Amino acid sequence: MQLCGLDSTTEAKITFIGHATTLTEMSGMRILTDPLFRDRFRLLQRKGRVSMRRVGLDRIDAVVLSHMHFDHMDYPSLRMIPKDVPIIAPVGAGRFLNRKVEHDVVEMRVGEAISFGGIEIHATPSLHESGMYWPFWHPTNVLSFMFVGSQTVYFVGDTALFDGLRDLGRDFDIDVALLPVWGYGPYLRGDHMTPAEAADALAMLRARAAVPIHWGTIHPIGSVWKNMAYLQDPPHEFARAAARTAPLTDVRVLPPGESTVVTTPTAEPLFEELVKRNAVLASAAV
Repeated sequence: MQLCGLDSTTEAKITFIGHATTLTEMSGMRILTDPLFRDRFRLLQRKGRVSMRRVGLDRIDAVVLSHMHFDHMDYPSLRMIPKDVPIIAPVGAGRFLNRKVEHDVVEMRVGEAISFGGIEIHATPSLHESGMYWPFWHPTNVLSFMFVGSQTVYFVGDTALFDGLRDLGRDFDIDVALLPVWGYGPYLRGDHMTPAEAADALAMLRARAAVPIHWGTIHPIGSVWKNMAYLQDPPHEFARAAARTAPLTDVRVLPPGESTVVTTPTAEPLFEELVKRNAVLASAAV
């Protein structure tokens, strides 16, 4: 199966839909993360609308949920997805999901892996407070995920900076990291990464490319919040910091709704990359 003209053996297409909602297309599969499509929910609203045609819900193969916070697990958005699409979520999430949606729920723990078509999905750790769905509190795992197919794509919904990211960088040859660089308001609360911390995480992960996510999409209700700096600045601050901490990583800042294609490097660019890496290491050692 070929997706949107992609070479299914070497390429992956990444679409940043907004907040932590992303679409990874590779190896003949389409994986949607943390779907959030509504214009308004709770005390938050969306800046700009989702192009549902671009998302193509009728062609989604799997949905992945990182955790159960309401800006990552939205029942009305999940109900928009065809019922035969499985939802992959942390252990404990099924207790709530089965009450609200009719999809099959596949629960995962850190260290587990499952196969969907031509992709392996690995459950990996995040450092974030336990998942919840108001008004109930039900602790669940909080996961990040590694999608391994024609490329290796690392998706994080929410996390603080932690040493385990270095282990992921050693255990997986990551082509592109989808990293959260902000929250949904003017101040960061709880276990989230600032743009500078996300750049430090990128250095630990050693990814070839990175797409900053979790920015520029939702904000508190009211027009006063629409044009504040936190809705525009975090990905660019991340890119500047990453240029210092992870200079060999190709940072691609995508406005919500935009896509990029990641291609496996050929032998010649890989050789050039190694030369640059050695030069950077030699410079750092001086």
